[in-house]
Amino acid sequence: MSALIHSHRDGHAVRRNFICHVLEGGLYMGGTAFLAPESVMPKMVQTLGGLPWVIAIMPVLLPAAFACAGLFIAPVVERLERFKPWVLGFGLLQRLPYLVTGLILMFAENLDGWLLPLVVLTPVVSGLIGGVTVVAWMEMVTRMVPEKIRAAGWSARYIMQALIAIGAGTAIHRVLTYMPGREGYAWLHLAAFTLLFLSWLAQLPMCEQIGHHIKPRPQGPYLDYLRELPSLFLREKHLIKLVLARFFGTGFLMLVSFLTIHALHVTGRPEADEGHFVTWQAVGTVIGSLLAGYVGYRSGGKVLLQSSRFVCLALCVWVMTNETFAGFSVAYFVLGFGLFLDRVGDLTLAAELCPPERRSTLQALLGFCNVFSLLLASFLSGQVYRLTESFQAVAWLAAACALLSLLILTRIPEPRQPATRS
Repeated sequence: MSALIHSHRDGHAVRRNFICHVLEGGLYMGGTAFLAPESVMPKMVQTLGGLPWVIAIMPVLLPAAFACAGLFIAPVVERLERFKPWVLGFGLLQRLPYLVTGLILMFAENLDGWLLPLVVLTPVVSGLIGGVTVVAWMEMVTRMVPEKIRAAGWSARYIMQALIAIGAGTAIHRVLTYMPGREGYAWLHLAAFTLLFLSWLAQLPMCEQIGHHIKPRPQGPYLDYLRELPSLFLREKHLIKLVLARFFGTGFLMLVSFLTIHALHVTGRPEADEGHFVTWQAVGTVIGSLLAGYVGYRSGGKVLLQSSRFVCLALCVWVMTNETFAGFSVAYFVLGFGLFLDRVGDLTLAAELCPPERRSTLQALLGFCNVFSLLLASFLSGQVYRLTESFQAVAWLAAACALLSLLILTRIPEPRQPATRS
């Protein structure tokens, strides 16, 4: 009888954790939709006088900043017995920059020379603090959410984000129509913070004391930890392939840095119409996430990553030839669809390729390598755009990278097939 009661309690805790996990992610990413890095931020930076390389890095600033600190904080995380207090403490701090920036934009005066740095640094500061959080958060989620339903969890988070983003797209259009410039940007930052704070509250009911916990690693000299990283990583040859597949899989991000600017220029539409792109991207995200959750549940993450590369190739061809606003709306639908096939597949495959006993450190290593992938890909697309002044040249670069990533993915086994493990 006691075993049955314990099993029932564990099942209830898993369900509660799954729901909170979905709410936290859906609200957080839904909040960032008000400052959509793929559409709103590049145009905002261009409006404020940002150079092409600054515009190019806007879609990757937040994830790159997130990944910077993870590697150096991983040895601390590996010694933790409980992750929730750490996640809650630093998670609150990482959300505050959006509140601070919104209030400064709303009430401070004589900010003309500081406006662009303020807008650019907000995701950087938030991401750097989030990097202290993310390794512990990922380990907490991996232990709380069973392997079989993780892909469904990522998918549900993205679907919730997309539903919020549909409304955010309408809100962005109205705000930038009636309050263009600084005041509109202030309200978008404050709206983002409101949902980010609600996402923090959603983590409070999560129950950490369930299932089997891996024994924390004993504390050792930090230099010894750093010295062992190269050999630890090189032993996991499939993770090296994943790093390369991620780097060449940044085609979507190469495109989106300049896609909104290109679309508004070609069609002659006002800046406020980028809100429609946010909405269509969100609709694509819903469809892509539903499909990703189903396929990821049945087949794992590799097939999702491969599918996303085919979608990226099709998108590159489409945006190079299209000249209508309706066509660009379709392009953003396809972008949302493909981008979230990629994200669900990447999260699922990376978690399952890492051995559980060193998962925190290996996830941090993957994230650290991803910083260079994101920044280098953005730099390349920015330089190509600056030198050629051609969006089509950027699209050709993105297509070539997607094809290379697809070829590398064929060399990575699906972890759920035990016979393919090495």
